[in-house]
Amino acid sequence: MDVEDFIKKEKKPKKAYYIYAENSYLRNKFKKEFIVKFVPEEIRDFNLSYVNYGDEYFKRLKNAVQTPPMGAEKRFIISHLEEGDSLNKGEKEKLLEIFENINQSSTLVFLTANKIDKRKKFYLTLKEVVEYLEFDTPRYRDLDKWIINHFKEYNKKIDKKSIKMLENMFSNKLEILNSEIEKIVTRYPEKDKISYYDIKEIISREKFIEDEEIFNFLDLIGDKKTAQALLTLKEMLNKGVYPLYLLTMLKNQIELLMQVKFYSQYTNNNKKIASKLGKHPYPVKKAMQRSRNFTQKELEKILEEILRANYHFLTGYYPDQNTALEMIIIKSIVY
Repeated sequence: MDVEDFIKKEKKPKKAYYIYAENSYLRNKFKKEFIVKFVPEEIRDFNLSYVNYGDEYFKRLKNAVQTPPMGAEKRFIISHLEEGDSLNKGEKEKLLEIFENINQSSTLVFLTANKIDKRKKFYLTLKEVVEYLEFDTPRYRDLDKWIINHFKEYNKKIDKKSIKMLENMFSNKLEILNSEIEKIVTRYPEKDKISYYDIKEIISREKFIEDEEIFNFLDLIGDKKTAQALLTLKEMLNKGVYPLYLLTMLKNQIELLMQVKFYSQYTNNNKKIASKLGKHPYPVKKAMQRSRNFTQKELEKILEEILRANYHFLTGYYPDQNTALEMIIIKSIVY
């Protein structure tokens, strides 16, 4: 079940909700749609409270859920924990106690990015006192449907090639996909069907880079040419390429190099390796040549840096993403 379906089927608000969603877009969507449906606008000033993680968090949350509503039948409390806001065992026990002692006229919506172990006592007790919900980030066919439905909200259709292009560029980063889709439909208000070339016209002009550019960039890293690699990076960023998109492209090519390097131990036939990987022989041939610039250990280290940066980009850990990318490249060359 997705967020829209749940909100649509929920007839009246329960006393407590525990919402787990790894993706911040889904957590924010639940919060927004829940408020729109269940919290009348005229009572929000005095009966809608936000309690975020921080100093004296449990004291503030306890006070909020035990405060009766003012001039209304119900009071609503939203508490949203981000990726870095994890709870230890003692804090989880405090949270359970708060859930068990919510004022009868209050509703607490607790949202978190941190998955809990369903084998542990915390979960087993939790599900007895709250409505526990998980919303998974869409992948594969579900992501296709998500993109199609998002365009449908604007009365637009989209072809399969366009869907794959968006997925290749932005993966399942829903916040970014949502932003790009809004940009696309705003650019083509009169069009009923959005084509691959329509999207490329918008995105490519500023943010689209070819595989060959990424390969050449990796060559500079493999050859330990720090100055040239940083200059090339700057040129790509000056074109308007999203740092997150550049990371995704780098990740894809590093993974290809790792796969090709592994199979090259057993055969030098690029067509056989391509068949094994389900890819066209040409990029596999190019990857075989370039993989010689790296050891498997170096590729693993670079991929590790990219994945760590990807997480930090999405959580806002790096305020200046361009500078962060430069540091990643320097680290990659040092390996």
